[in-house]
Amino acid sequence: MGNEQVPRLQQPVMMKKGLLYLLPALVLMVLVWPVHVFVVEDARSGTVVWRRLIQPGDRFVLMYRHSVELCHVWDHFQIDGKYGLVLYETVFPSSNTGLPAVLGGGERLARGENGFHISNMRRRLPTVEIWVDRRYDNTLTFGEQKVSLPELAGNTLLRLQTRKAILAEVAYYKLHSFFISIVKGMR
Repeated sequence: MGNEQVPRLQQPVMMKKGLLYLLPALVLMVLVWPVHVFVVEDARSGTVVWRRLIQPGDRFVLMYRHSVELCHVWDHFQIDGKYGLVLYETVFPSSNTGLPAVLGGGERLARGENGFHISNMRRRLPTVEIWVDRRYDNTLTFGEQKVSLPELAGNTLLRLQTRKAILAEVAYYKLHSFFISIVKGMR
């Protein structure tokens, strides 16, 4: 009785094979997981030039220079529960020719330190199309990230919208952008 060894428990062969199949299945499932993205695309070619994962409640600001008054206008948007674009506020320094003047139901116009604010807006837009030009300082601000829109595709018409994608697509473009930035940094 003193020399008896306790038999070692071995994992069943089926369990080892199951883990070998489970891991790739989990990876595949994650890669095809549906997500929502905010995209900026060249409206003429349909080429996506910028993208970002989004969630309901995310906010961003689109800034452009008014073509007649040559003053900056800031449109404030929020992503709603159905991943739509909702314009909820517009800020502009004056109320001259061509600048917002008509209010929708429930909207309020107020004058503040930074000019005029139209608030309480709930304008749901399927897309936003904007002509961008380096002279107009068009920018998109998502949190701390500020994007110069003309730097994405030049002086052209851009379309901003949300869409469904799979996580693999987003990961591919993030990696692609990362490697492009490394190559540009080496030059």
